[in-house]
Amino acid sequence: VSEARDTKSQSPTSKEERIEVHAPPGRLGVVIDTPECNNPFVWSIKDSSPIADLVRVGDKLIAVDDKDVTSLTAAKVSEIMTKKATNPTRKLSFIRTHK
Repeated sequence: VSEARDTKSQSPTSKEERIEVHAPPGRLGVVIDTPECNNPFVWSIKDSSPIADLVRVGDKLIAVDDKDVTSLTAAKVSEIMTKKATNPTRKLSFIRTHK
């Protein structure tokens, strides 16, 4: 049985936090968007999402299984995540900005 978990790291002077989520197989219930010239980010999260307690709306998705996705469209990121949906786990790396 796989379960979602995360690891966090933050620089003492930084307002950005890197979050790594190890997501279980299957659908994640997370909608990714890419506004003009920006990184993919979490647009919405379903209550039933297995990673709902680990990610927040606005988190920037920077990598899937350590592959940089910062220059990809939301459609391409979704395609990559769907192809990996049967993997025992998927490592999703996010940047969360603290205001």
